Amino acid sequence: MLNYKDYFLLYESAGPNKHLTHLEELILTDKMDGAVRAINYLEALTEVLDSNTPRAVNSTVKYDGAPAVVLGKDPRGNFFIGSKSVFNKIPKANYSIEDIKRNHAEAPGLVDKLVKTFIHFKDVNFDSVYQGDFLFDEQIKEVQDIDGVAHVIFKPNTIVYAVPVESEEGQKIVNSEIGVVFHTEYNVTLDEEGYMRFSTKKFGVDVTNLDPGPNVYVKDAFFENDAGYITLTEEETSYVNELINTAKQNLQNLDFDKLSDKLLASLNTYINTEIRTGEFLTNTDTSFQQFVQWFTARLDKQIDKLKSDAGKAKANQAKGQLLALIQDASRDIYGVFEFQKAIKQCKDIFIQKYNNMMREVSMKNYLFDDNGDLVVTDPEGYVAIDVTGNAVKFVDRLEFSRANFAIDKDSKFKKN
Repeated sequence: MLNYKDYFLLYESAGPNKHLTHLEELILTDKMDGAVRAINYLEALTEVLDSNTPRAVNSTVKYDGAPAVVLGKDPRGNFFIGSKSVFNKIPKANYSIEDIKRNHAEAPGLVDKLVKTFIHFKDVNFDSVYQGDFLFDEQIKEVQDIDGVAHVIFKPNTIVYAVPVESEEGQKIVNSEIGVVFHTEYNVTLDEEGYMRFSTKKFGVDVTNLDPGPNVYVKDAFFENDAGYITLTEEETSYVNELINTAKQNLQNLDFDKLSDKLLASLNTYINTEIRTGEFLTNTDTSFQQFVQWFTARLDKQIDKLKSDAGKAKANQAKGQLLALIQDASRDIYGVFEFQKAIKQCKDIFIQKYNNMMREVSMKNYLFDDNGDLVVTDPEGYVAIDVTGNAVKFVDRLEFSRANFAIDKDSKFKKN
């Protein structure tokens, strides 16, 4: 059986970890190359879980913290901190509390968390630059009974995290003023203008050398040592391989010349509208018809904004041409949907395996139901990393992404 703690390896990658793509979205963002990558991820994971043979694929837990924090020493040896805005063309890097207040004046909540993190980490002897997610401070942390057991709970974004107070981890959280989970390490250089430029050094951070003191809870994104072991049954392996073969067959029949970047981007946006309603390509025939209706409605809305009759006539002509192109590509759109459906079904099997293992760890995950009551849920998702350092999200989009669209993230615990 596979112990995932043994397979967190170092990988090289080209850019900062600003956004991770869902596995089934790769075909929409990178066409054939993305589709092949998606299949490769699944085949590698299948081999690892089925044969217990380590291959170059790796997974970490995706924590639902906010905001993102990037901190460490710049190439000159000076400590800095920032949000994802450090990746801007003109980076917003903060070297003092005054910098934080000036650079992020429009976001007082962000200022508060960056200042607290700055104070606690400024004297740490950093040997690199790390990205993590803010988990809690004293304002969003409290003790609450769950099933008769006292838990310390906090809700940094959508998921509510709960840890038994009397556990070792619970005591660390109770006695900490802030908490941060780290997941990415960067190489940093200076460009010709003296601005910092970031490239991913590795996913997964060893936090043993990050010791800001007893008042800070620092966590890595690795599976815990005793989280358990996972493997695929013979039946599961057979089903996974069947789904992968289905995806391959659909891929072979696609004509990507008919699938422009703009059309694929529109498909991606449309699919998110399905997820908001609790669906994901359940019936690809229905999804295609609904996509055409959705796309037509968007075009009509744009046309209605035009002032002149001549402008509207020209736009209607362009609309007709676009809809004709969609009909001409209908077979290929169906094929993309069927490919994505198979990839997602396969991905969900791995997510369930990961979830079963994560239920054995001390930090539990909850969401609020419509009545404001806590209900058990699974982690936001996981991150799979291939040999080139590329990473994708393994997220149950129907459970988490839809919740992320709908839940009031500003509420402390109860939904308003």
